[in-house]
Amino acid sequence: MPDANDADVVVFDFDLTLTRWETAARFFKSLLRRAPWRLTALLLAVPVLLPLLLAARTRRLPTRFAVWLATFGRSRQGLEALAEAHAEAVFDSGEVLFIATAVERLRQHQAQGARVVIATGCWAPLAQALLARGGLGDVPLVASTLRPLWGGWVSDQHCLGANKIPMLAARGFAPPWAVAYTDHHADLPLLRNSAQWYLVSPRADCLRRIEAAMAVKAQVLAWRA
Repeated sequence: MPDANDADVVVFDFDLTLTRWETAARFFKSLLRRAPWRLTALLLAVPVLLPLLLAARTRRLPTRFAVWLATFGRSRQGLEALAEAHAEAVFDSGEVLFIATAVERLRQHQAQGARVVIATGCWAPLAQALLARGGLGDVPLVASTLRPLWGGWVSDQHCLGANKIPMLAARGFAPPWAVAYTDHHADLPLLRNSAQWYLVSPRADCLRRIEAAMAVKAQVLAWRA
């Protein structure tokens, strides 16, 4: 790992890079399970939602509908309280959310003087609650936001893919970056703007896509092996 200096910015993805599972997915699924009528409504919508998965431009709509349904009738304050309670339950359960090797690497960068930031598609209050409970509350976070719509909540600023670049820049972490860590090909824009980058236990198809796009063999870290 290269030495860092005060000008270096190191960007870490969150889900499956620092964590062992997709945190937002687990949270919103837990909200759906809290009320049987929400799950029933989702099941009734499946015949309409499934065809949307076939086209790239509509592929995210089923997930957005599920989030809207999970949050319907809930206030911002209520959702944030549920996120805090979820984070507490995760850590009280004894499950290990954060990958120790990943956290160690993050702290090494900080010790070398780098400006470390976490950029994630996870909903900001949820990611912040999990980071705080995991002892990483001091690390700057750039994450997704929600906005109200028709009684529920939907994506506002989604910190994913190319959207990460302006969102990071707006928080004072403009490219180019010294190092980036991710598990997913959605972060190709991030990698293209980083002097050095690593893939954390990527899926085989993800690895192929990234190596083809970057025209170089990836440095793979088997942190979730």
